[in-house]
Amino acid sequence: MPSVPITFFDSKDVEWSDLSIFVGGSQLTKIRSVKYGVKTTKTHLYAEGDSPISIQSGNRQPQGSIKVLKTAIDALNAAALSAGGRDITGLVFDIVIVWKAQGTRPLQTDTLVGCQVSDFQKSIDQGSDKMEVELPFLFLQLLSD
Repeated sequence: MPSVPITFFDSKDVEWSDLSIFVGGSQLTKIRSVKYGVKTTKTHLYAEGDSPISIQSGNRQPQGSIKVLKTAIDALNAAALSAGGRDITGLVFDIVIVWKAQGTRPLQTDTLVGCQVSDFQKSIDQGSDKMEVELPFLFLQLLSD
């Protein structure tokens, strides 16, 4: 596959203040970080000799994590309880990440479809001024516009 040159139109990159995140339709304001992407399994294909002749692609694995403050995980767990679940690991929801327009950069929205949190662990250390909880999740599809 030929490489495609990428042209950058301005030097202003995104900043944390450009970000808004919506979980299950509600804005999540007590978020400390977000990470998401798609991993594709890749392996070498061997035939004659000891060098690979190509790279084969396998399954796509969309995954990510968000880090929230304790009061946010408590609210998410309460929402799960009111929906008839036990905690956030039983919910299915979309995450919408909105990057506001800045300079010549247009508004961008990433939608993570069918998210499910795999686990959470609450922990705080002596001297801490806040509790942060990381929520690793899997999702089905990344839609960007």
